[in-house]
Formats: sequence, structure tokens, C-alpha cells
Amino acid sequence: LDNYYLFYWFQLAAKAGLLEPYFTGTTIKHLTGKAIAALEVPLPPIWVQRAMVDVLKQLDDRITLLRETNATLEAIAQALFKSWFVDFDPVRAKMEGRTPEGMDEATAALFPDGFETSELGEVPRGWRVETLGTACSYLNRGLSPKYTETGGILVLNQKCIRDFSVNYSKGRRHDPQQRKVEGRELVVGDVLVNSTGVGTLGRVAQVLLLPEAAIVDSHVTILRTGSSLSWPYLGQFMARKQPEIEAMGEGSTGQTELSRTKLANIPILVPSEAVLRIFDDVTIPLKERVAVNETRAQTLAALRDTLLPRLISGQLRLPEAEALIEEATA
Repeated sequence: LDNYYLFYWFQLAAKAGLLEPYFTGTTIKHLTGKAIAALEVPLPPIWVQRAMVDVLKQLDDRITLLRETNATLEAIAQALFKSWFVDFDPVRAKMEGRTPEGMDEATAALFPDGFETSELGEVPRGWRVETLGTACSYLNRGLSPKYTETGGILVLNQKCIRDFSVNYSKGRRHDPQQRKVEGRELVVGDVLVNSTGVGTLGRVAQVLLLPEAAIVDSHVTILRTGSSLSWPYLGQFMARKQPEIEAMGEGSTGQTELSRTKLANIPILVPSEAVLRIFDDVTIPLKERVAVNETRAQTLAALRDTLLPRLISGQLRLPEAEALIEEATA
């Protein structure tokens, strides 16, 4: 038995409901050691197991590389945001008579050379403080969907929002004939915030691409920039705020809610239009690369999940699986 083969079999068994007959307990279902020992696992010859693992790990390794690359790109964007809009490094450098590090004179000239007092403390002179409620042109929960198995419009839920990215494969379908969606469709740059539940409340992600028209359900809040902010700036701000937002829920255990009012009252620093434009010039290409990589990762994950049951059941031969992978990664 190859350990990786066993790992992939457990993934398949969990998704296909093969473990359900072995669960015990009512309130919290679980697998006992005795139940696990009784599991029947199909065992092809060891060389076949290892060949399957090589195919599936090839996909997992590519997915991991894409997501590690995205983590690096996001870290670059966040580091720039922190330097310019949290630590105010360019402003401090100018106050000390220095040229800001890694910045040409034209860009440095866009930053003020001093601070003024605000409700957020010392902020660069000429920049102002607003709230998310005034800085966003749209700040609302989604609708309660009328689900359909076919057709309809993609509706994103809390499961779709994790690790600052949106997983469209976990969405469901809403029937717009039963409940209208006009004015509720997502646009690129929207920030999504999980707004109910313990463990999910406060998670933040930004819409960087839309493979199709989509909405969100009533457990998710949408924030959309207004005229004073750019969407890359709002996305980086909300990502930094996630720990704070996670602690803003109210209500009893298991029924925690994040109110729209609390989100709307969060203060946000609004830099000058010229500085925002330069920030966008740097970060939008990074975000575009993140979107492409995430799309590729989700495509490869879907292929892996399609190949897994067919490989283990013997319905798909290894050369056919390898051909499909080569086609998907070409």
C-alpha cells in the first residue's frame, strides 16, 4: 500500500460518501479507530498505485506552485501598501530630506512632506479620513437564493471565500425567475466579507475575475469602491483588516453576525488621487497575474477531482490520464 495512494483514496471516499456507513455518533459524527480498521480499500498492484500517485501529484504540485506564486505576488502588493499607507515611508523620507527608497523623483513629488492630526492619528498632510460607508458606492448583503440545479446564475457563498481568494467551483445556482438579481451582480474589484457564523465570519476576498455573471448569498457582504478609492487599494486595506473584522461579530454562539453598520463605520485613510493612481499602476498587473494563476489552479483542481475516481475505479487508463494532463497544462 502506497501512503499517497491511501491519501487520495480517502479524499475520494469522503467526497463520494463511502465513509458514511462507518460513522458513529448522532450530534457529532466521527470515525473510531475500530471503524477505520474495518474500511475496505481497493488495492491495485503497488506499481499501479504509484503510477496513479505520480499522475495526481503532478497536478497537486502544479497547483501548489501556482498558489505559492500568488502568495508571493500578494505579499509584494501588501508590502507596498504597508510602506506607503501604513508606515508612510515616503513621507518620512521627505521630512528627513531623503529621496524615498526605490522611488523616482516624479513619484516622490506626489507624496506630502509632513503630517497632520486626524481621528486615525498622524496622517500625511492633505490626505483625509472617511468611513467605508461613505467611501464605498455599494455596501450590502447578498440575497437569499432560490436554488436550481441547472441554468440560473452563479451564487457565491461563504465556502467560496478562503485564503483571500474566491473559489467559484464551490458556488451554487440561483433561479433569477423566482427572485430578481438586477443591481446585485458582482463586478471585478468587489470585496466579499463573510458575515455570519463562527470560524467563517470576517473572512475577506476580492473578486479579481468573473468567469461568468455571479451574485452572493445573504451570508456575504459586498463592498464596492466609490469615486474616492481604487479597488486595489480597498482590497489591500480589507485584507489587512481581516483579523479586526473577524472580532467584530455579535450574537450568541453559532449565531454570530457581522452587521452592515459595523463595517460601514470602519475608518479608512483616503490618499490623494495621484498617489492612488501610481499604486494602481504597480498593483493591478500583480492582481491580473494572481487572477490568471488562480484560474489555472482551479482548472487543475477540477481535473484532479475528475481523474481521481476514474483512476481508482479503473475506468481511466494511465496513458489517457497523462494525455489529459498534458492537454490541460500545455
